[in-house]
Amino acid sequence: TGLTLNSTNKLTFQDTGTYIHSNADGDLDVVSDGTAVDSINLESAGGITLDAGTAGSGIVYEDDGTEMARIHNSSSDVILETKVSDKDFLIKGNDGGSTVTALTFDMSAAGKATFNNEIVSGAVITSGAGLVIADGGNIGSASDTDAIAISSGGVVTFSQNPVFPDGSVD
Repeated sequence: TGLTLNSTNKLTFQDTGTYIHSNADGDLDVVSDGTAVDSINLESAGGITLDAGTAGSGIVYEDDGTEMARIHNSSSDVILETKVSDKDFLIKGNDGGSTVTALTFDMSAAGKATFNNEIVSGAVITSGAGLVIADGGNIGSASDTDAIAISSGGVVTFSQNPVFPDGSVD
């Protein structure tokens, strides 16, 4: 009991540009020729589950047929992958009514992360390649009690003479 359409028929709504169709391979197409930002709207009083059964396939975002991004899994790790070569991944938000780019991953620079503002950490920040403080930058803490801590065997190299809180430089 139900409605069965053969592979050449479509279930259309209002006009021939808005329809649901399944081809002979069993793929399901939900198509809208609307141009509004919400031309296809999935709305639920509960949740919405997107269950892509093949790990490498996942959920694909395309723009005019060009794959832009994919969310999939590998060994139960969730992977968010940009697909266009050397294009960046941006995280944006609304700060008091203005759109800000909080974080940019530069894919043409192997994923170099650029934060728009402070990085706040409640734990030790570890770097395998060193720490560089740009011109005018400072290293310190809110209380200046443990402004710089070097693990055993660590070396601090200054390109200019450091100035300490008591004014001394040596």
